[in-house]
Amino acid sequence: MPTAKQKQRVKVGTRQELVTSPGPGIVGSVWFSHPAAYLLLAAWFGLLTGVGEVFLLAVKKYFLHRLINVGADIVWMTPLAEMCVFAVPGVILYVMAWRWPRRVSLRSVVFLLAFLSFLSLLFMYYPLYFYAKLLLATGLAVQAARFVARHPDWFYRLVRRTVTWIVLLVVLLCVGVSVWRWSSERQAVAHLPAAQAGAPNVLLIVLDTVRAQNLSVYGYNRRTTPRLEQMAMTGVLFAKAIATSPWTLPSHASIFTGCFAHGVSADWKVPLDGTHTTLAEALAAHGYATAGFVANLAYCSYAYGLNRGFAHYKDFRVSAGEIILSSQLARRITNNGNLRSLVGYYDCLNRKRAAEVNAEFLCWLSKQQEKPFFAFLNYFDAHEPYLPPKPFATKFGPSGPRGKFWYDDNDAGRVDKWKMSPKEIQVELDAYDGAISYLDHHVGLLFDELDRRGLLGNTMVIITSDHGEQFGEHGLFSHGNSLYLPNLHVPLLIIFPSHVPGDVMVSQPVSLRDLPATVMDILGLEETPRFPGTSLVRYWRSRKDPSDMGVWPLLSEVNTEVSIVAHLPDWYPVSKGDMKSLLEGRYHYIKNGDGTEELYDVEMDPLELCNLIGFQEQQLTIERFRNSLKAILAGK
Repeated sequence: MPTAKQKQRVKVGTRQELVTSPGPGIVGSVWFSHPAAYLLLAAWFGLLTGVGEVFLLAVKKYFLHRLINVGADIVWMTPLAEMCVFAVPGVILYVMAWRWPRRVSLRSVVFLLAFLSFLSLLFMYYPLYFYAKLLLATGLAVQAARFVARHPDWFYRLVRRTVTWIVLLVVLLCVGVSVWRWSSERQAVAHLPAAQAGAPNVLLIVLDTVRAQNLSVYGYNRRTTPRLEQMAMTGVLFAKAIATSPWTLPSHASIFTGCFAHGVSADWKVPLDGTHTTLAEALAAHGYATAGFVANLAYCSYAYGLNRGFAHYKDFRVSAGEIILSSQLARRITNNGNLRSLVGYYDCLNRKRAAEVNAEFLCWLSKQQEKPFFAFLNYFDAHEPYLPPKPFATKFGPSGPRGKFWYDDNDAGRVDKWKMSPKEIQVELDAYDGAISYLDHHVGLLFDELDRRGLLGNTMVIITSDHGEQFGEHGLFSHGNSLYLPNLHVPLLIIFPSHVPGDVMVSQPVSLRDLPATVMDILGLEETPRFPGTSLVRYWRSRKDPSDMGVWPLLSEVNTEVSIVAHLPDWYPVSKGDMKSLLEGRYHYIKNGDGTEELYDVEMDPLELCNLIGFQEQQLTIERFRNSLKAILAGK
């Protein structure tokens, strides 16, 4: 028992308690009797949880070799985010300990904070069911609380000695990421060879998820793209540009390498590897300063290999939304569909708007010296959820009920699009058109700024899309699940007044895989090795009428990923297996993975409603497509 001299009065809240003075075996008890201690405990648990999550991500990436799609800043944002999350119960505990001190004990506090910590870490193990995670986190928290209650002094020393070091670690990680990023870019630029004098710039703009049929520059009855219409007067517009795949990653890989989707590694959970030279690598080898600015963080980030060849690549950014999503607990809460419906907020927390992509690009451009640049801009505003800002949100119709949040970690609020009424579909289509109009506006603003800087005259601009979108055609929605034209027919416009004629429309179908060869051809650069595909320059340099040129079947495909298909319903088209399609002249041929075939006359039947596969008079055409597909897949 402590002596009378060891006893002292310690004020706790509004009361006085007789407690023992700090000494062996009792210092922890004294310290934890202060309400402010619970704030520090909450911060400590939050920081420790964040560091634990970062450690588990590192294990997954470097030891288990899993694809981890997060930005480098995650190493310091996660501890910071978790500290902020844990601050909420910390403040509540502080108030309770101040007002009702007898209702709060060290054991109960540790149980609550340990439960949240274990639950957050268990959220990173996806195969475990949610309620199993709750049960396991509860059991671990009970054991942790019991241990701390038996060893309060040891726990006090642990918290006191480690909290400062954890904070310093987070600060060092923040500084380290910035230095690493700056150093890597500087080294890449320093190793660039000298560029040709007066070499033109190249600007590649990808309007993610924009289908051609909804653009007024292609005759759509809504004025969605007035700026693109103006630009088309100064360049070559391709009437039938076809993507090699109906979803982002393999399509971008084709645009960068000139390869078909089956010829690259990029697919579902597999990044683009270093097998094939990318356009950025080829131009960097000729002295170009290369930079990418992407808003599609799901499949265009560095984790999927699309950054290869770019000295500067801006994908994930430091923002409030990104910090929130870096916390497992905060992400679970904020991505809950039911909560989103309750508060009426459906957008992605880390959505990067076209205006921000432009700002990032222009900021980088202002720091460039004499070297020509190759810049890649990816806009994400036309991707679901279609939520353009005002006034574009209501430009083509009133802002009606939008259903539930499109992305929900628990699948609790995911909207069943296949049950939407025609009116609900029209609301989605109105919003999609508004998003396209928003993109058109900001592409126009970018052109205005480049013109003001005197750069447009010596810059080749390519505007296209990686794939289209479906709004009920063939009973389908979204993309990546079919090879019908709404998914494949995309815009393509090339502008370079000194090398490309103006106000020219190419009616022949072309493939996006030809873009790398086209860029190198226009720039007059030697390719070593040569990019696959054929330069599109032939359509305006040849003296022949383009309609008289030989036409090659254009291959598009969507390949399956076993782990994904296993969780898809039977009616989802990708569950049929790999799908291939060829577009040649007026015919569009599709071969599904289940062995079924489809043939459409897209000139007479642009909506692809009448399958000609059973018509006797089309058997020669079908057989020709079958042989062409075999030859292309065999590399002949």
